[in-house]
Amino acid sequence: MATPNIKFPTLNIPNLKFPSAQIPGIDLTNFDVKKNLEAARDNTKRAVEMATNLTKDVAYVTVGSGVLAFQQVQVRRREVTAAVQARIPSSFGDVTAAGAAVSARVASIANSAKDAAEKTIERATKSVSETVVSVRSKIAPSA
Repeated sequence: MATPNIKFPTLNIPNLKFPSAQIPGIDLTNFDVKKNLEAARDNTKRAVEMATNLTKDVAYVTVGSGVLAFQQVQVRRREVTAAVQARIPSSFGDVTAAGAAVSARVASIANSAKDAAEKTIERATKSVSETVVSVRSKIAPSA
């Protein structure tokens, strides 16, 4: 396979002149590397301490906010419990006592009804017995 022969056109760039600028010289004769490294280490150490303290403060605020939120939930739970108990006409103990009182009253009425029924049966039995005796006495002489 043959490589194609490509010719690029030539470009004529006019002579460009850049303005002359003077770059000031940098004097490093009094540059103390050791002193600058120590300053950089101190600055880094202070930055790490500040970041550590900031992280601790954020953690304390987060935990404190969580504790306060939990306490608020507990307070609201107690308020709701008190409100519900205030709306209920009686507590469980009162209901149990009322139930026992009703049960005792029903038992008393049942006993009274039983006594009355027994007395009525006694009277009816006595009356029937007297009637039977009376009827027999009237029938027996004529028979």
